[in-house]
Amino acid sequence: MKSEIKTTGQARLFKNPLLELLTVSTPLESSITSISISIACIWLGYSLTPNYGVIKAISIFLTGVFAWSFFEYLLHRYLFHLSDNAFPGSERLAYILHGVHHEYPKDASRTLMPFAPKVIFSLVFFALFYALLDTSGPFFSAGFLIGYYLYSMLHYAIHHFKAPAGFRFLWEHHLIHHHLHDDKAFGVSMPIWDKVFDTMPPRYDQKRKVVTGNSSQ
Repeated sequence: MKSEIKTTGQARLFKNPLLELLTVSTPLESSITSISISIACIWLGYSLTPNYGVIKAISIFLTGVFAWSFFEYLLHRYLFHLSDNAFPGSERLAYILHGVHHEYPKDASRTLMPFAPKVIFSLVFFALFYALLDTSGPFFSAGFLIGYYLYSMLHYAIHHFKAPAGFRFLWEHHLIHHHLHDDKAFGVSMPIWDKVFDTMPPRYDQKRKVVTGNSSQ
């Protein structure tokens, strides 16, 4: 995924204008849809199990939020950075999913997951978690989606706003991934997973004490 980084402009992914429209999103749309789907999951949970305990629901919900951070790492590392020659068409798929973001990191319309893929994503994982966790599945799904939403807003902020006090390390970590080491620093909301799976960029390797440079490139 070695594309020249462009600080302005926007790629066109599809010739069909309708398909092209389905590839963009805004913070407002993303907020409304993510929170609404999460609330719908909770409503479904209580519709299916009216006597489900509130404390248990909150615990399962928070577990889902945390589980997202692990899934986020795996998704970013193994699907978004899929090898160009993994299978026929993988280069095109990787570009649509994530390569376009690396090429145009300042394109605000493609920093967040569009509505249509989000609905498909939500339905698939709701079905999976319900199958695995039974009555806890809807509450886990709600937390999982809110985990995605919090990550997506953080990701958007990293690319479009200056780091607030106390959060600079998150900004540096992700911008190092974009500008210096795209084979490392896959954790956006929780860089701890890079430590666990040995994908920390050199800047954070205290044993080698490698300085990578200014993260604001």
